[in-house]
Amino acid sequence: MKRIIVVIVACFLLFWTVRIISINQNPPVTTYYDIGDSIDFGDMEVNFVESHLEDPDQFKERFGFEADDSDGECKILSFCISVTNKSDKGAELGDVIERFAGGFEGPRWYNAINPEVSHRINRRDEEILPSGKTRKIWYVTEIPRMCFRESTWKHIDEYQYDFVVAFYPQKIAVRLNK
Repeated sequence: MKRIIVVIVACFLLFWTVRIISINQNPPVTTYYDIGDSIDFGDMEVNFVESHLEDPDQFKERFGFEADDSDGECKILSFCISVTNKSDKGAELGDVIERFAGGFEGPRWYNAINPEVSHRINRRDEEILPSGKTRKIWYVTEIPRMCFRESTWKHIDEYQYDFVVAFYPQKIAVRLNK
């Protein structure tokens, strides 16, 4: 009986070791693009227009309203894409906005978009993006000071930030501040 248990445990450890090695040898591949690049998604063409890492006052000057809903110091990261509907029919604007809203990444930080602020910027005069039309879409998030040590916060403007446009079938990210 002991021999069976030992064999089962040994098989389990061997399986677990092989699994860990195979996962680490095949990390998910991320394709990176830069501001100014475009990607054709078949029914949509996406151009990466611009991005800004700025103080709340600068954001307010750019967009005309405050985005900071935190109680302390923060930076605001915004990213703009231009989407062209290449399909034969109109696309729901809300679906288009959600389709490319993967989230923001940094070397020490990850965050989702702020839907409230993004909704205010992306005013919807029309609910449909007609076939052949192009529309700019902004994604915004806050980087709160309280999430970082003092030494990291001093250099927060120097870090590389990415915006993930798609996770599947391959992860696609845009370098926001190269």
